[in-house]
Amino acid sequence: MSRGLRSLFAVLLGVGFVSLIVEVLEFAAVNAYAGARIADMGTYLAIRNEPLLLGAKVVYNTLAALLAGYITAKVAAGEEMAHAMLAAAVKTAALVWGFTTDELAGTTPVWMMIVLLATTGPGMLAGAWVRAQAARATESKEKS
Repeated sequence: MSRGLRSLFAVLLGVGFVSLIVEVLEFAAVNAYAGARIADMGTYLAIRNEPLLLGAKVVYNTLAALLAGYITAKVAAGEEMAHAMLAAAVKTAALVWGFTTDELAGTTPVWMMIVLLATTGPGMLAGAWVRAQAARATESKEKS
């Protein structure tokens, strides 16, 4: 795979991974909390905005961001932080778009929007940093 294609794949994989994992976990948490599958969006959003589920969302969103950053850096196999910065910027832009122009804009509490914006990108960068450090440690062991 060419370097450019690998870079593109790394960024898209990171963005896609964090988005997919968060959506799947949110859907599962809301339905589990409700005790049944939710059929209409109004009920889904009301349950999703319960304080316990919003707190859980902060946790699983941050963990998914860390893992997505790690995966982005691992696939990039070089210039880990640059790839993660790009992936984090794309994901942050997607969050801003969703919070402001999407048909569901305004359905998330403002404080949650702020928390998600403050944790997602930095979480992705932190995950990439961990991977970059591991790659450097491996390189130095191989050179020794």
